[in-house]
Amino acid sequence: MTMNGFATPEGTSRYAIRFKNAAPHHFRREQTLILSSIGIGTYLGNANAATDDSYTDAIVRAVQLGTNVIDSAANYRFQRSERSIGKALAKLKDEHGFSREELVICTTGGYLPLDAAPPLSRRHL
Repeated sequence: MTMNGFATPEGTSRYAIRFKNAAPHHFRREQTLILSSIGIGTYLGNANAATDDSYTDAIVRAVQLGTNVIDSAANYRFQRSERSIGKALAKLKDEHGFSREELVICTTGGYLPLDAAPPLSRRHL
């Protein structure tokens, strides 16, 4: 699942305005974007559907509560974390009215991961 777009100054500002009652300094300007002072990461967990669903739900809830920074990498949980983020972004847009432009997604590059599940053993690589 993919979603076009990226965080913008206008989008992240709009996101912060949604949470006008947030603690002072919860949102901070970094260059041109406004970021929440806390983010949600997607590194640990089993490579299974239950963990995927838990991550999707946790990301949706974090965004609903004022977190617009989401951290991931293709090698987290064999690419499953990025897929869980994609599902969360779709839910946030379709069911909760958030836009991609409001959210900062951090990722890394250069590390080539396995796809979806670990091999049974090294000889299956």
